[in-house]
Amino acid sequence: MLCAMKVRAVGVFARVLLAVGALAVVAALALGWVLTSAFTGGLATLPGGSLDGLANRPAEEPGDPLTVLLIGTDSRADEPEDGGVTGQRADAMMVLRVAPDSSRADLISLPRDSWVDLPGHGQAKANAALALGGVPLTTQLVETLTGWRVDHVAVVDFTAVREITTQLGGVEVDNYTNAPDPRTGRGFPAGKLTLAGDDALEFVRQRYGLPNGDLDRIDRQQQLIKGIVAKTLTGDTLANPNRLRLILSALGTHATVDADLAGPAFNRVAAQIAAVPGTARTFYTAPTLGPGRSPDGQSYLVLDTTALKAACADIAAGRTPTLPNKAPTP
Repeated sequence: MLCAMKVRAVGVFARVLLAVGALAVVAALALGWVLTSAFTGGLATLPGGSLDGLANRPAEEPGDPLTVLLIGTDSRADEPEDGGVTGQRADAMMVLRVAPDSSRADLISLPRDSWVDLPGHGQAKANAALALGGVPLTTQLVETLTGWRVDHVAVVDFTAVREITTQLGGVEVDNYTNAPDPRTGRGFPAGKLTLAGDDALEFVRQRYGLPNGDLDRIDRQQQLIKGIVAKTLTGDTLANPNRLRLILSALGTHATVDADLAGPAFNRVAAQIAAVPGTARTFYTAPTLGPGRSPDGQSYLVLDTTALKAACADIAAGRTPTLPNKAPTP
């Protein structure tokens, strides 16, 4: 009976990890902990089904590597249009890449304020892609920047952070600086903190007042990811089916995935991620060349597209990329 309870707990745990999606990238990696499809139902599906209908895509690569686009938003649309959540802006964009032989998994965070060419819309911040063209345009942008063909997409509401950290009773982060938000006056003390609910949500949302703006917010997101995974993996959590059920219930309305990931592709994705060694999972942030300002006064980050494309080619070839802002592997 104890064995059955553990299997059930791990199954629920994996669904929780998938639901957290764009914010909990390590959690997405930990999806491989489950080798059963018992909990694949219940996630909302992006209209339009799979991504196969998109035009001008990178060619499929030999060996079947896995690429998942994770998008974090601040409010989930009840009725997304045409395969996307048009009208919203992406507050987080991350690309998870798993090697065909599962020898490694690499995660690249794309700063939301990166200045990019949006197909059909001219130059804009990367996060505008979701508002202007939903998931299809965001996918097209990411594929253009990386040269990788995206297999699956998950869109997750940031408010999931508030609910999951509350259900976990708080998670620990290591905040490197006390930098109050000038708009609210609220800051977080430097050092180890335990955050839950609105505090956790504010921690990952803040970018004003941080020395490096959105790059520091990416670091905070990764800090919270580590905290969520560490707390979820504790015996107290895994041995508490009711707590896991409450976490899953709280997150059920916050994640939207492509039709394939919600159904037949789940087992293949889970198995491919499961085989990745724990020491072969690495986080990166896309390289930038500094700040800039648009003609209409928008401040943005200059994305080093040449270095990013080269790094993605290195990863695809099994080499270690040269990328800045490497985040610690949880």
